[in-house]
Amino acid sequence: MKYFLRSFFLVIAISSFGQNAEFKSIVSELQTNLIDVQTGDETYTHELELLEHSVLKYTLVEVDEKGNREELTYEFNVADLDPYVVREETKKDIIYLSLTVDNGQKFIKKYQNGEVKGYEENMLMVTKNIDNARIIKDLIKKSIPLAEDIMSKKLSVDTYPEMEIWLTEHVVNAESSGKAYNQTLVALDDFPGNFRLIQTEITAKTSQEKQYIFNLADININSLKFNISGSSFSLDFETNRKQKLIKVLDNGAPKGFDDEIEIFTNNVEEARDLKNILTKAVPLAEDLVEGSIQKFEELQSALDYLGQFVQNIDYGDESMEQVVEGDCLLKITQVDADAKSTKKTTAEFNLIDVNGNLIDFDVTSGKMFVEFTTKESLDLLKMYENDEFDGYDDELKIYAENVEVARRIKASLEDAIRICERDYIDPFADMSVEQKIGWLTENMEEVRIGDETITQTFERIDETDPEKIKLTKLEVDAKGGQEEIFEFNFTDINPKSIQYKIGSKTLAISFETKFKEDIVKYYKDGEIENYQDGFDLSMTDIEAARNVILVFNQIIAELNE
Repeated sequence: MKYFLRSFFLVIAISSFGQNAEFKSIVSELQTNLIDVQTGDETYTHELELLEHSVLKYTLVEVDEKGNREELTYEFNVADLDPYVVREETKKDIIYLSLTVDNGQKFIKKYQNGEVKGYEENMLMVTKNIDNARIIKDLIKKSIPLAEDIMSKKLSVDTYPEMEIWLTEHVVNAESSGKAYNQTLVALDDFPGNFRLIQTEITAKTSQEKQYIFNLADININSLKFNISGSSFSLDFETNRKQKLIKVLDNGAPKGFDDEIEIFTNNVEEARDLKNILTKAVPLAEDLVEGSIQKFEELQSALDYLGQFVQNIDYGDESMEQVVEGDCLLKITQVDADAKSTKKTTAEFNLIDVNGNLIDFDVTSGKMFVEFTTKESLDLLKMYENDEFDGYDDELKIYAENVEVARRIKASLEDAIRICERDYIDPFADMSVEQKIGWLTENMEEVRIGDETITQTFERIDETDPEKIKLTKLEVDAKGGQEEIFEFNFTDINPKSIQYKIGSKTLAISFETKFKEDIVKYYKDGEIENYQDGFDLSMTDIEAARNVILVFNQIIAELNE
């Protein structure tokens, strides 16, 4: 086996060497066939130089009859040329050979008298005559597949650690359009795939440093593209879904988050190599990041992990303190403070009410957060502001220092929700229908809303018939009281209608009869009234309301059997 592998790699090496040798041989022939050209008014001299791999430098010097000299230089990669549009082109008394980049991309770097003039998609080589043009054309067309093969073997970087090192060594200083860019890419040790790009833009009058902290796993490889503007050539990329996941610092000060980065390069080859390595590195970084996030099967471990990343954050003039407490019944407290005020917000909720499939992170007003919502967007988060009850909500944001913290908050929340759903114990599982009705008649508590007190009691109408039940509601406030009585059969209630009914600061459960029939006997202050199609129960505790909904559904289902 070892012999086979040695032989295999030896064949590859010999093949690669052969391709390079053949390409260099063609370049040598091209150099031989570059003949000085004399026209009526000008003299043309030209030369061809092999720079590296399959990159050529073509220099054309034109001298007119007055001795005026103009030098044009083109740097291009033969692998970029479209073989189908290599053709002769006659202009007055000169036959040129026209070379065009595949797909019309501006990959040919042009210099005029030593100064960069930008990038072109086409260039012209001067030829002596039609026979000379045809010879050069055939040589160019023959060299293109060889150049493509050379480029395919150019970067022998296969593992993520190799790619990480390569990237840090090949993001280099660049110059374009009168600006210099000092660039350093540093691989960070805190989280897999994490990098810091330090980029200083220098002009004749100013110098500005920006830092970008980002993770390769967040790059959308389909967004990698060359940006060509005048003499400037760069590689741009965006984050997945254009989320603002890249932390930005401007001259050392935090400036929020962005969704794109531009790395400046000196030429096409630098940009191309960066793109190729990033294209290979991003999927590997995704695997590394996914593997670095711990998975839990025990609730306390998931919550401990969550607590590590729900941190206090300093925004300069503003700060955010965050604390997580509890188990499946979770409590999150946030204290937002600035120079003028302090606001304390507390959310209490059950993790089984959170939609684990819709947890995501995002940025607003320069702050990154992890946001989650309840299932069916029900207002099941009980909110307090400065320790005063402030109503119910269906969503909450946990703030994060950066995307690495955010993705771990998200993952630990998802695990905790899954564990709470898995380990949820039905409190009525071992009860008979009689016991469930007994629980209902014994566990309705007094409700206080402002200056109003609501007393609600269930009782059986007929001890021999579990179907029939009576609800008595007594509402008392400063102006007086009102009593309502509802008599109904359990099996007349539509179980799908039993649901939370939540106002800005009120919590209730609504019940309706099947087909909304008016068959609930109704009394008001002792007087019989018209039959009703349903009723509400006032509640102050979501867990108590959950149990009432659950036991009602179970009683109805068992009586219908």
